[in-house]
Amino acid sequence: MSNRIGQTICTHRQLAGMTQEELADRLGVTPQAVSKWERGNGMPDLALAGDICKVLGIKANELLGVEEKVVENGSFADDAEIRSNLIAEPLLLECGVELIPCIAQGLQTGYVNQKRLELAKASGKLIPLIRIRDNTQLAPKAYRVLSYDKVLLEGNCERVDETAYCQMVDAVFSCGSDNYDHLINKQIVKTLVDNLRENYPGIVDDLIPGKVSYLQIERKLQQIVREGGSIRDLIHIMEEMEEAASCL
Repeated sequence: MSNRIGQTICTHRQLAGMTQEELADRLGVTPQAVSKWERGNGMPDLALAGDICKVLGIKANELLGVEEKVVENGSFADDAEIRSNLIAEPLLLECGVELIPCIAQGLQTGYVNQKRLELAKASGKLIPLIRIRDNTQLAPKAYRVLSYDKVLLEGNCERVDETAYCQMVDAVFSCGSDNYDHLINKQIVKTLVDNLRENYPGIVDDLIPGKVSYLQIERKLQQIVREGGSIRDLIHIMEEMEEAASCL
């Protein structure tokens, strides 16, 4: 199954004109993870299936290679919209209708990836996939940033151009960084750990999840962030947790 899913991802990524790096950026994972999927050496986490389908413009049954299901009203779009509203998003950008064109143009640039790289280098923080949607209840040039339905920031763009897109993206990353202890979740932790495992397997082998759970790591990283520390030195953080676990 991993080979079939990987081939499907590779095929539709290429059809969409995306590089592995661009797809990884849209999904909030590492390019190495995308490469492993496409080579059939691993499978994406089930929680990412919806994001993969949305980014690549395919249905879940096509990704997984199963027969298409039947929905009660015959509308897959309605069904998908209902399910997408069941869960509060870790990071959501809502914008007024006049800002939609500049967001559409801005998404074609690498600005989000640039901001992710800057934040990762500075503090080791991985910002998850940013959901973006229009909100007709907002003023035409207004926007707001939410995390798990909590409004973190409300703003307004004077101009509708590339500067407006950068203003909104900057706001999202500022809010994400400032509220990272609230933002971080087990999916983000798993991505961080998977990246560590791929580059330094000896640090992670036999530790996770046997001795230390993803939830324990999440709580540890939250504590470090609240105390103003950096989580970039994940190697020593894991070693400290392993030492603490061995003393129990």
